[in-house]
Amino acid sequence: MSRTIILGVSLILIGLIASLAFAQFSDAGKLDTWTTRPVARQYSAQQTPYVRSIRVAQHNDYDRVVFEFTGAMPNYNVEYLKSRFYEDEGGRHRIRIAGSAFIQVSLTQIPANDEQLKFSESKNYVPQGRLKSPSVLQIEEAGLWEGNYDFLLGIRGRKPFRVSELDEPRRLVIDFKH
Repeated sequence: MSRTIILGVSLILIGLIASLAFAQFSDAGKLDTWTTRPVARQYSAQQTPYVRSIRVAQHNDYDRVVFEFTGAMPNYNVEYLKSRFYEDEGGRHRIRIAGSAFIQVSLTQIPANDEQLKFSESKNYVPQGRLKSPSVLQIEEAGLWEGNYDFLLGIRGRKPFRVSELDEPRRLVIDFKH
């Protein structure tokens, strides 16, 4: 086979894979509304987004999980998983964190480079162990590969959640009813 044909087929496959990955994050659900259905947003990044930190706070009627970013807001998808299993490029994995329901927070456009590693290797980047919150029981980093960064949240039951976006600094906020 000639190099031209191989190169052409390779470019078509790369384009197909990229379009499928981009298509998985079309806008879904309403922001600032309580739901149990997926909420997703798709943006064209003006600046490279990096996950700076993840925090959990307890409020009177809800628990709050905050993903703080530097740069742009990444594409994201927030949804309940159907079982105790999580799928990624490496296959199917059993979720081994506290909770009886599990939320997957998928972020795209996050580079796996030294800048992101500087944040993710810092102390208290992701709250560790079991949390003392009424709804959010545990958060686990599920993996960063090829621009996809996934997190799993262990929730006490299938609670309604609300997704919001805040600026200065840029944040993705997910609230869970008690």
